[in-house]
Amino acid sequence: MSGKVFDTDDDPGCAHKDRGHRQNGPAGWDIQPEPVTCRTVVALLEEQTPLSVMTDLRYDSAEPYSIFVVFNAGTDMAIEWELGRELLTSGRRRLAGLGDVQIWPAEIRGHELVYMSFRSGWEKFVVAAAAVVIDEFLKSTFEVVSLGEETRFLGVESFVSQLPDEA
Repeated sequence: MSGKVFDTDDDPGCAHKDRGHRQNGPAGWDIQPEPVTCRTVVALLEEQTPLSVMTDLRYDSAEPYSIFVVFNAGTDMAIEWELGRELLTSGRRRLAGLGDVQIWPAEIRGHELVYMSFRSGWEKFVVAAAAVVIDEFLKSTFEVVSLGEETRFLGVESFVSQLPDEA
């Protein structure tokens, strides 16, 4: 890593981990979690000088609608936010989000960025991430669970088929 804002670690791609790991979910559902993690540096936009913050973008097919953004600002405590994968996808194209999380694209000096605003109570912070990292992360999540196919990974069909037929 060069230490520059928006630099990724030595592996610029997203890692698929634990492929093939099986566990039993609720009511005997057979769940194959397939996590995806991207580690990157985002710029925490405070005052006049952005602060570089190591950040993990995480996705798991066991929770197909959600992604997790985990900020580690060099302390013992990481800050984790859960948001919708579709929100991040929409935020790559236009302003998305109405509540505590808003995401929008921008271009500054020829660099595509993705801004993310997080609010909790009166506290609010904004980070900027390299769009190429967000795109690679989303692409990796779509390889695990295609957009629109999330319900297949919830095990609902399996659960319904196990219900007694009491018509």
